[in-house]
Amino acid sequence: MPPSPPRRQSTISELFESSQPKRSGSKPEKVANKRIKTSHAADDMATVSDSAGPPRSTQKKASASGQGDRNRTVVDLTTSPGPPPQLEMWDGSCKKGPSEKASSFRIYGGARRIPIKNLKSPSRTGPEELLRRAWEPLDAALTAIFAGQRIGGAMEELYRSVESVCRHQAAEALAKKVRFRCVEHVKDHIWGQLSRMLAQRQSDLVMLRAVYASWRRWSEQLAFRSVFFYLDRSYLISSDEPTLEDMCRSQFRHHVLYQDGLKPVVLRSVCNLVDDARNGARDPSHESTLRDAIRMMHDLMVYTIDLEPALLMASTLYFQRWAEEESSTRGLASYVERCGRLTEGEKTRCDVFAFDASTRRELLAALEDQVLRRKVDFLVDIGQVSNVLDAEATTVLKLLYELLQRVRCEKRLHKAWEAYIKSTGASILNGGERSSETVVQLLELKTKVDRIWKVALHKHEGLGLLLRESFASFINERRAGTAASATQASPGEMIAKYIDTLMRGGVKAIPPSLSTLRSDDAAADVNCELDTIAGDEDAEINWQLDQALDLFRFIEGKDVFEAFYKRDLARRLLMARSASADAERSMLTRLRNECGAAFTHNLEQMFKDVDLARDEMASYKQIQEDSSRRSKLDLSVNVLCSAAWPSYPDIPVSVPPEILSAIEAYDRFYKQKHTGRSLSWKHSLAHCVVRARFSRGTKELLVSSFQALVLLLFNGMDDRSSLAYQDIQAGTGLPESEVGRTLQSLACARYQVLKKEPKGREVATTDSFSVNVGFSDAKYRIKINQIQLRETREEYTATHEDVSRDRQYEAQAAIVRIMKSRKAISAPELMAETISLTKNRGALDTSEIKKQIDKLIEKEYIERVLEDKRMMYKYLA
Repeated sequence: MPPSPPRRQSTISELFESSQPKRSGSKPEKVANKRIKTSHAADDMATVSDSAGPPRSTQKKASASGQGDRNRTVVDLTTSPGPPPQLEMWDGSCKKGPSEKASSFRIYGGARRIPIKNLKSPSRTGPEELLRRAWEPLDAALTAIFAGQRIGGAMEELYRSVESVCRHQAAEALAKKVRFRCVEHVKDHIWGQLSRMLAQRQSDLVMLRAVYASWRRWSEQLAFRSVFFYLDRSYLISSDEPTLEDMCRSQFRHHVLYQDGLKPVVLRSVCNLVDDARNGARDPSHESTLRDAIRMMHDLMVYTIDLEPALLMASTLYFQRWAEEESSTRGLASYVERCGRLTEGEKTRCDVFAFDASTRRELLAALEDQVLRRKVDFLVDIGQVSNVLDAEATTVLKLLYELLQRVRCEKRLHKAWEAYIKSTGASILNGGERSSETVVQLLELKTKVDRIWKVALHKHEGLGLLLRESFASFINERRAGTAASATQASPGEMIAKYIDTLMRGGVKAIPPSLSTLRSDDAAADVNCELDTIAGDEDAEINWQLDQALDLFRFIEGKDVFEAFYKRDLARRLLMARSASADAERSMLTRLRNECGAAFTHNLEQMFKDVDLARDEMASYKQIQEDSSRRSKLDLSVNVLCSAAWPSYPDIPVSVPPEILSAIEAYDRFYKQKHTGRSLSWKHSLAHCVVRARFSRGTKELLVSSFQALVLLLFNGMDDRSSLAYQDIQAGTGLPESEVGRTLQSLACARYQVLKKEPKGREVATTDSFSVNVGFSDAKYRIKINQIQLRETREEYTATHEDVSRDRQYEAQAAIVRIMKSRKAISAPELMAETISLTKNRGALDTSEIKKQIDKLIEKEYIERVLEDKRMMYKYLA
């Protein structure tokens, strides 16, 4: 027979698998000749555990596995009661040694119960005797601590004795002894020393420092709590009695601080130190004392009860005295600045001296009440505020507004703000007769108040609205004698003339006080949003036009502005005096956006006429060149529509033959091209370029037509010949007023191309004139300006009469529109609606409206009827 293969040894997991019960329907496998040999320690443990019986889980497994499983041995791998068992596996049965006993060890047999007994024998000494023995070293320790000396015994022994007393139900008696001992020390030593100082009438500051020093020593002596810590934590903390810390604090509070005469001294000293700090005292020792005192009040828990009320009362009195003294001796600007410093200083002191949040809140409330709320009348005084606004003290105004906001009285500032703007604006308008600086001063005022409103008043909506209403009020206020008066110009006229100055002079005509090119800081203050304001002249002109347009928006009588602006624009277009064509177009666009297309219709027509005249002239010159009949004169003609342009008077003049022939040639050309049209020549608006030969060279003179007529009279004359005033007037055919100012511009102005005899600045009818042969100048082309006459009373009156006549027509048109829509309306309603429709063009009086109603009744547009005792107007279709 072949030898059988060697048997493989079974693993522990296989042994566990063999111990599990088989499934139903299968026979249990026999595991023979396989045993586990355990050590003696394991046998002993098995013996101990077996007495308790197997656990429930083991019993269940044993009952389920059957009778055959009882003899099986199971190893508990979760415990290690002794050294690891030695396992021996062989084919036969397991044989035990002679000394080994059969073990009944079962796994999960349960824990062995081991009783623990108190090995310390109970004390036979009573609580009273134990307390008496323990108190002697404890009292000695307290005496040493209170005296500032070292404790003689060991701290641990003292602590053990306290613990022993407490364990023997003597904690209450021990607590009484400790309390009595502390009270005795506080009364006899601490209060005794302070009472003697109080009797000596020491200063409040010295007493405060002494109290704090006593409290600090007493706080350091609280180190005895470590000895009685067991008493504190085992008995006091769970009883109604205070803990040692609270007891010591309470004893110092009642037996020291609350003694007769000491508490008022302490509180008064603290309040005096706070007042010294408010007055600017910088003594570090005082500040340190104040901080220590406040910390002591917090520790003694009397801060809220005693110190805070006293401090608030003293502070209120201080703020009241301060406000009375400052308001009576200082102006508004100084008062506001000092108020700001006082408020910020109070906040700082609250932080530095560790005042509670409630104290900080109450102090600031008392400050605001005494310094601000009770002094609002002084803060918003019209005269005081006007002085600050005049000085443009932006910082003071900003602080004033913020302080008024704190007490919710910022609306009280509205009256002073409105009064200042109205009074200042009215004084500017009434300051001079048609002063050229009036608009500049109004713009300076507008720029200043805008800057104040943006920077100091935080762009308050109500103040901004009040600003605009105030400007509109004083600008449109009717003054005595303003209507059709030659001595007082209307705001619309002045604004139109200011814009004319800007258009003619460009950047050079901008006043230095308004120029952002000369003052970058001013542009930054008003938040100018121009990208290149610091170097772009076009942007500067646009900025100035925007400022002028801001004033224009306040004007109700915009028809006056339109009349004067149209007249000035015509002069600029005809005389080619505009500094920038782009600026002219830009201003026209602004006016159209502001007032509508109807307002700028005539102005736009003027620009179109100039463009059409330029095309007409180019066509005429082309025809002249093609026909080889070109004139020696370079003629340029502007054909204008009389409906859109201002009316100009016809001034008689004797035109030289060569000029007259050129004019007649263009007249024939125009009438052939435009049948049915006629031309009316306005020589007063013409200008010329004259070439003059002097001994030092030839010059080109840019002169008006009247100046050219005078100069042409000297052609062909000897250098020494002269013409009398009467001869010049007869040769030119000009009126005497025109001859005088024309000769003055040629002989008495900057460029004197004529000589006057006798010499002088004024021209008389007896003077004679000759050519200044020796005239010279560095420039080849010289512009000789005509002497500008002031606007005559007649011209001014005529302009206003035209405006008044246009207003009448507009009023009649408005009344007709209202009647067509309403059919019937009462007299007051018709008045109100007519004023509402015409106020943008110009304010109308009720008497003027009644006159226009009567005219419409005469024209049978409307009729007046009486219905229910009410005056009514009805529209007649």
